[in-house]
Amino acid sequence: HGGTDIEAAVEAGAAVVDLAQDGTHYFDLHHSADDTLDKIDPAALTQAVAAYAATLWWAANTDANLRPAKAVP
Repeated sequence: HGGTDIEAAVEAGAAVVDLAQDGTHYFDLHHSADDTLDKIDPAALTQAVAAYAATLWWAANTDANLRPAKAVP
C-alpha cells in the first residue's frame, strides 16, 4: 500500500486504492517548501485522474468482493 499517508486507514481495515505511477522525481519536491501546485505536471495529473476514475468506476460496478482481507495475527 501507499505508506504513511494511508497507514492508519489500512491498519483500521479500510479498503484502499493504491495505484502507482513513475515516482522518479517524487521526492525532489515532496513535503518541501517548493511542493506547490505550480510544479504539477498537467499530463501526469491527467493520467493519474484517468487511472483512478477508471479503477473506481470498475470497483463501483463489479460483483467482485472488494472487502479487505482480515489480517493474520
